[in-house]
Amino acid sequence: MRLVSTFALLLATAAALFAAWMHPQIIDPRNIGWLLDGNDRGQSAIGLAAYLAGGAWPSLHNPMLLAPDGTSLLLTDSIPLLGLLLGPFAGWLPPGAQFVGPWLAICVVLQVVFAWALVRPQAPDGLAAWFGTVLLAAMPMLFNRYGHASLCAQWLILWALWVYVEPRRAARPLLWLAVLGVAALVHSYLLLMVASIWGGSLLRRLVQGAVARVLGEGLLVSALIALLLAGQGIFGGGFQSTGTYGAFPMALDAWWNPANPSYSAILPSSPEDRGRGYEGLQYLGAGLIALVLLALATRRGPVQSLGWLVPGFAVVAVVAIGPAPILWGKPVAVFASPAWLIDALDPVRASGRLFWPVTYTLAYATIISVLALPRAAILLAAATAVQGVDLAPMVAAIRATSARADDRTIFRRTRDPRWPALIAAARQVDFTPADPTIDAAMLQEATWRAVLARRPVGFTYTARVPAAARSRLAAERAAFVRGRVPAGQLVIVQDGKLPARLPPALGRRVHRIDGVTVIAAQRGR
Repeated sequence: MRLVSTFALLLATAAALFAAWMHPQIIDPRNIGWLLDGNDRGQSAIGLAAYLAGGAWPSLHNPMLLAPDGTSLLLTDSIPLLGLLLGPFAGWLPPGAQFVGPWLAICVVLQVVFAWALVRPQAPDGLAAWFGTVLLAAMPMLFNRYGHASLCAQWLILWALWVYVEPRRAARPLLWLAVLGVAALVHSYLLLMVASIWGGSLLRRLVQGAVARVLGEGLLVSALIALLLAGQGIFGGGFQSTGTYGAFPMALDAWWNPANPSYSAILPSSPEDRGRGYEGLQYLGAGLIALVLLALATRRGPVQSLGWLVPGFAVVAVVAIGPAPILWGKPVAVFASPAWLIDALDPVRASGRLFWPVTYTLAYATIISVLALPRAAILLAAATAVQGVDLAPMVAAIRATSARADDRTIFRRTRDPRWPALIAAARQVDFTPADPTIDAAMLQEATWRAVLARRPVGFTYTARVPAAARSRLAAERAAFVRGRVPAGQLVIVQDGKLPARLPPALGRRVHRIDGVTVIAAQRGR
């Protein structure tokens, strides 16, 4: 009975946090329109819907997008874990369902559950444990990742910490394989974050002895995770470096600088700069900052075992800060980095987010230190109240991004009734130029229409584009400039520019719909 009441309390807590963060209507899989606004969470929904429509399960390759080459679920931020779980039921799922909203709700529930699992064993009573759980679960970094559904799985960091803090759990390689494996099926950045905690556990066990056993377990787990990544097409493919490592760093004052002037009601913020306010946001909130200062002053609580995480976290910190450390919105130094290093670190170019496990560990260490003090529940309750006041503007601004969920209209950019027939008549839908930034909302809506019609799409936005796909897209663009378009392809001209010499047969296929130039498909001979 006690277990049931505890779960009910945690579920109610998660529901309250979710309702404060997002409009509850997003949980409905039939509610699509709020996602198709040109942002990354829309691409996440498109990737999963296309995968389910393409019938590729149990492979994690998505043949419907970037066709005919296809792409990986991981590269469209579409959460391969959901693809594996939902794939067997694709035929029974409603066409064009979205699972971004349900996933966000699940992430909040798991965030609260793992926060409770970490805090409760150190708490003197249930009330103190509940306030500590709220503080650890409702981290600003979680709320701020509303645009990336996969990166809202920050419960993976808490799960890894839960395994780490109990030496008997940490000595079980199957538990680490589970955490790392799930992270590899959610997002590669989260895999690296979890791996930094696993590395601290391996270091602790190595120093304590059992060297051969620890090295063997480490190699075996690493090999299995590498195979899992290989199955998702991460290795090979000729992915091209963007050369942008260092453009999205974490600032040196990230713990106490909101980096978004409208996010904090209590502490001042420097102007948002170079992506720090999104990728590099590590803000603790005024309530947690007060607790950190209290914990430093009192030095209470069993936090010594967390010291083994420091070496791995130091590496993470160097990568997250990047070659131009920032303080109060301005670089304090610029270190020249060779081109080879910039290219090598391109897979972690959004480096600021890599510091999340350090921030979560600091929050956890602070909370359990305060739990060791007299009147811990009162102290944590006061901190929670201050945190709520401080973060209220941030939460309100983020919640507004899902307000469109109250309106069930799906298509706003492609309203013309001719779209379904044009797409149904095509063998494939293409976009030219192959650029996701020209009209992202239109690209997403047209792609969603293609997925509903089960038509492959030649170009889509992905985190990485394989060399073969880049070559194909360049060749298709060159052919288009010469006025050549395959008969079975529907081509959406994103920039509105047609070739100077348009063959008469091609001219008869041109339409103007919703302000977009479209070359309709024509059946070949």
